[in-house]
Amino acid sequence: MAELEIKPTPRMRLRVFTLIGAGAGISFVLMYLLVGGGRDFFARRTTLTTYMSDAAGITKDSEVRLSGIRIGTVQRVELSGRLEPRRAVRTQMRVLTRYLKSIPEDSQTDVSADNLVGYQFIDIAEGKSPIPIKEDGVLESEPVRQAKDRVDLIETLRNNLAQVDQILADLSSSNTKTGKFVVGELEYDTVLLRIRGFDSALHAFLTPQSDLGKAFYSAEIYNRIHDLAVQADKMLASIQNGEGGAGHLFSSDAQYNEFLRELTSLRSTLADANAGKGRLGAALQDDSGYRQITRLLSATDATIASLNAGEGQAGRLLTNAQLYEALNGSLRSMEELMRDVRVNPRKYLRFKPFGK
Repeated sequence: MAELEIKPTPRMRLRVFTLIGAGAGISFVLMYLLVGGGRDFFARRTTLTTYMSDAAGITKDSEVRLSGIRIGTVQRVELSGRLEPRRAVRTQMRVLTRYLKSIPEDSQTDVSADNLVGYQFIDIAEGKSPIPIKEDGVLESEPVRQAKDRVDLIETLRNNLAQVDQILADLSSSNTKTGKFVVGELEYDTVLLRIRGFDSALHAFLTPQSDLGKAFYSAEIYNRIHDLAVQADKMLASIQNGEGGAGHLFSSDAQYNEFLRELTSLRSTLADANAGKGRLGAALQDDSGYRQITRLLSATDATIASLNAGEGQAGRLLTNAQLYEALNGSLRSMEELMRDVRVNPRKYLRFKPFGK
């Protein structure tokens, strides 16, 4: 059986490779657009021109920023051919058209960098005019810095370098606290000893002999907690079963019934008293006892008033000062006599068995 062999011609190979390349290119473009990188791929752009005194490192494809935001790139940098110092270099920029409304027509351009060694870019400083710049417009550049500004910049840089030098000198000197810690060994040894002390204390605290160590390495504390829980469970079980006073109170209603009977008896007693039954009821309903107490209080008040007025012997004793002094003198003489009898009894015991 004969075999059929197909040999591709150079034209066929070219068509296949062209088709594969086109498919790969379309795939890459679609992937670029899907991941968001092509957001400005089809965006409309316009050209802005600015004149500067010096390119200052600006090249083609350098960034163009508005208030720090990238809005385009530099398209061309060339000599303008003019004799004015501020218009010696002409720079054409391709920026996104949608940003033109945010660029006032009196805005100015300047060459800046993110840091001392960063790439240069053109920074557009927004002006104050309410009218935005038009397409294919021209922006003025900022005036060249005067020598005084440069001197101030150099002085500021020198002060910053002096501060950095002072910090390095403090770090390398053993007379400052920071320098002692960096250069000396005393502070380092002190910190190291504190760390070692903390580590040893932690190890000693976690040894099996300590309370916390027992909790970690032994079952002693666990057994204590377990025993307490078992005792509490047994107590609750005994109360639930009616054992002991608490259990009897919990499981039986005898004490509750007794308390209820006492309250019922007290209520009936109060009801009888309100109805006038019994001694308490009679006292509450009849006011004879109240009148009797009132008469006793009136008689007592009259007696006290007669005493204060000096009526009777007791009243005269309270109101007559002479009678009080005489009685007081008699009592004092009797007291002296009794004291003398007690001290010298022989003085008063004078009796003779045979009188003459």
